[in-house]
Amino acid sequence: MSRGGALLAPGDRIAVVAPAGPAPLDDLERGIAFLERRGYVVARGAHVTGRRAYLAGTDADRAADLNDAIRDPTVRLVWCARGGYGTPRLLDRVDVLALRRDPKPLVGYSDETALQEVWRRAGAPILYGPHVVELADRGAYDPRSLWRALERREIDVPLRPRQVLRAGRARGTILGGCLSLLVGLPGTRYEPEVDGAILFWEDVNEQPFRIDRMLTHLRNAGWFDRLAGMAVGRLHGGRAPDPKLHRSLRRILDDRLEGTRFPVVLDLPAGHTPGKWTLPLGVPARLDSDAGWLRIAPAGSRKDPRPPGSRGRWLSAR
Repeated sequence: MSRGGALLAPGDRIAVVAPAGPAPLDDLERGIAFLERRGYVVARGAHVTGRRAYLAGTDADRAADLNDAIRDPTVRLVWCARGGYGTPRLLDRVDVLALRRDPKPLVGYSDETALQEVWRRAGAPILYGPHVVELADRGAYDPRSLWRALERREIDVPLRPRQVLRAGRARGTILGGCLSLLVGLPGTRYEPEVDGAILFWEDVNEQPFRIDRMLTHLRNAGWFDRLAGMAVGRLHGGRAPDPKLHRSLRRILDDRLEGTRFPVVLDLPAGHTPGKWTLPLGVPARLDSDAGWLRIAPAGSRKDPRPPGSRGRWLSAR
């Protein structure tokens, strides 16, 4: 960790890598310049501008950049250039032993969801936040939550009554990310341990039947029998082109979560949405729909955010 307990301090070295899709070069340069103006030293992955159709270069090249960043003792944080697709292809190539020796944080969202269980098992902090190509666009993300997360401060996401699908309180590790990446994890060695977890998920441009299909897969995999709570991100672009085929998210969730009791909240401003908040993942969190917040402990923290005097799983719903 850097000075003062924060994940980063001015003068620290950030590795910018592209483990998924190719990054728009102009946006990448603006994002790197933004980090440099804030006083950080940026180390570009050797293949960060690579392109191979929908991938940012070959698997070997993208994995080499990722592992170079992990192994470099001067690098204090790994920041993903953009999402797209490609990180599931690298999971068996990550130098997990080096990451355990030096558990440096990972920042990214979308396709980077696939890397998060590798990072979590290594004890390395995970921030589900903006890509480097978005940093120069202040409308793309919420700066306050990003810098709070990098300073290892608690994140409080406010909830309004209209966001509550099922009221209640829950405490557990917050896990998750992009739904279309999460559904590829059950049955693999990278499947997260979801017992007693608060599952956060979001996605973009997924029609109702696809959301239904992916949630059904997680239900059939037994995930919904084991959760303490669920927090759904703000979804965009998911309306069916034929109105007769459309179904609201609330109705899909009412159907797919039938038989479960945990609290569920919707429309968190995180993921594929303008003004996205940065959420630490793999850390303790608690959800309280009555108080109106989702409270997440600092990235890399083992702090239990339950109130003093509480015990056990601190789970209730109605």
